[in-house]
Order: sequence, then structure tokens, then C-alpha cells
Amino acid sequence: MIPPTKREEFHLLVGSRLFIRTSSAEIKQMLYFIVDNMNRGASLIVDQDQKCELAQLNLDAGERAISQSAFTSAEKYLLTGLSLLGPDSWENQYYDLTLQLHDAASEALYVTGNFGELSALASKPLMHARTFEDKLNIYNNLVRASSGTFLKAFNRLLDQLKNLLTKTFTISFKASCNYVEGLNTCLNILSQLGEYIPAEVNADIYVNEVAQVKELLHGKTRQELLSLPKMTETNALAAMQFLSHALVLSYASSPMLNPILVFRMVKMTILHGICNISSFAFGCYGAWLVSEPTCDIEGGHRMGRMAIEMMKRLGAIEMMPRLYVPVYGFTNIWKGKKCLYD
Repeated sequence: MIPPTKREEFHLLVGSRLFIRTSSAEIKQMLYFIVDNMNRGASLIVDQDQKCELAQLNLDAGERAISQSAFTSAEKYLLTGLSLLGPDSWENQYYDLTLQLHDAASEALYVTGNFGELSALASKPLMHARTFEDKLNIYNNLVRASSGTFLKAFNRLLDQLKNLLTKTFTISFKASCNYVEGLNTCLNILSQLGEYIPAEVNADIYVNEVAQVKELLHGKTRQELLSLPKMTETNALAAMQFLSHALVLSYASSPMLNPILVFRMVKMTILHGICNISSFAFGCYGAWLVSEPTCDIEGGHRMGRMAIEMMKRLGAIEMMPRLYVPVYGFTNIWKGKKCLYD
């Protein structure tokens, strides 16, 4: 038996020796075992460069865990990696490591639903990151956390509604979530990306946005839309992502903004090319076509069918739940029970 006072030293020795002797071809297979052992003895490491070397190993382990959907383990590795960084890591040669650890940790914290710690963690990169682009991943996960809080609150409301017949309840839906703050964050980021979205929508703005998107779509066939080039511009891709987040957040907080966001996603797709979110944009546009006052049932169904075909061609399987809501939930119902999109 190893005495308790010697165990940390033993684990650090085992992990370090394995790391030194394991070839680059075998390191992936041994990564978790090496990092777990070294972490148990991390408190014995004094040299900051060695701490940052272990932080890099924790980043590698955390990213591998994320790729395997082991998000709880990823969270543990990434937070451990962050704890090993020095106080000046944002200012020295470890800037990239520091940023990558924060980005990956925010992803893991979002997926595990640890929104409080995510908000606390985000403050440092938002303060110290050197460029706006370096902050985008953090902003993205913060906004997604706002959407997650919205969905949790919505589920709580549904639970309250189930008890409506048996007891009185108080709906604290809007007060219990921060989707308004998330929407405002999205609009602010979009303006910095060159895509200004008005916070308040009036009739003139609405009519102008409708005219612009209809002009861009006029005369374009289904095949032409499906054959648009891929979107490659970094800012355009980021804008599509935040427009998509804003669309979800605005559903309850600012319904009049919903169609404006859809129009902008469609416009960006036509002007800058298609990406995975484009299929969702066209699906939502189809739902808008069948609604009042447009009431273009056939046009909406054609757009919905095209959106699903675009999703399949792009291999954007992650968009399926979002896309099926406007297509099957808002558009397909106007054709009765017959499904046109299988």
C-alpha cells in the first residue's frame, strides 16, 4: 500500500513517465489515464511552464471527451486545465491555450446545463480576449445558455399548467429566465458583425424588409437556390448563427422581430451562399408565406420542401429538429394529413 502522503507524488510520477515514454501514435489511447494521474499530483508542480504543459494535456483530453459526447468528463478536464494557468496567461505566450480552454469549457458547461458557472467563466475572455472574433465562441455559448434557460422555464410553465385544475399557481415565466438579455446580446453582436437589426419593428421597417427579400428571391428557381455556393466568409457564418439564436429568443420576447430575422437569414444566404442554418431559414420563410396576410399555401409548401432537400444535401442533420418545427408544425398542416415532404 502507498501511504496517503505519497499518493499524489506517485500518481504524478506515473503520469509523467507514461507521457514521456508514450509515442505520439499511442498518446490518444493513453491520454485519459495519463492526464488523470498527473492531475492527482498537480498540486506538487511548481514550475508554471510545466503547469501550462499539463493544462494543454487537459485541453486535449477535454476536447476528445467533447468529441465523444462525454461532456461531464470534458467539463472536469477543462476546468482543471483552467486552474493550472498563471495569472498573466492572457498576456504571454499562453494566450492561445487560455482562449482555447475557455472556449471548450464554455461549450461543456453549456451542454451540462451549468449556466451559472458558464456566466462566471465568460467574464474573463470577454474582458481579456484581444479581438472581437476571439470573443464570438464565448458569446455564442452565452446566448445558447439564454435559450436553454428559456426552454427550462417553458417546461416549468407546462408543469404548472398541468396542475391548473388541482391548485392555483403563479406564472413567473418571464421573470425566471434571461432570454431578453440573450436577445439583446445577439442584436449587439450582429451590429458589430455588420448586420444591424432594429430592436423595435414598425410597419415601414416590416414592409421594406419584405420587399427586399422578395426582390432577391424573384425569379429564382428551386434548383438555383439549392445550387447556391457555400458560405465561406467568417463574419457571415457568425451572423447566421446569431440570427438563428435571436430567432429562438425573440419568439416569446419580441414576436414582431421574428419575420425580420428570418428575412435577414434568407437575404444573407442569397448574397453570401448557403450554410447549414440556411435550410432552417428557408423553412421559416415557408411558414411565413402560409401565414396571414400572405396566405401563399403552395409557395410555402414549395419552400418547405426545398428547405428539407437543402438540409439533406448539406448533411446538416443537426438542423432537423429546428427545421421540422416550421415545416411540419406550421406549414404542412395546411395540406391536411397528407405529408408532402417524405
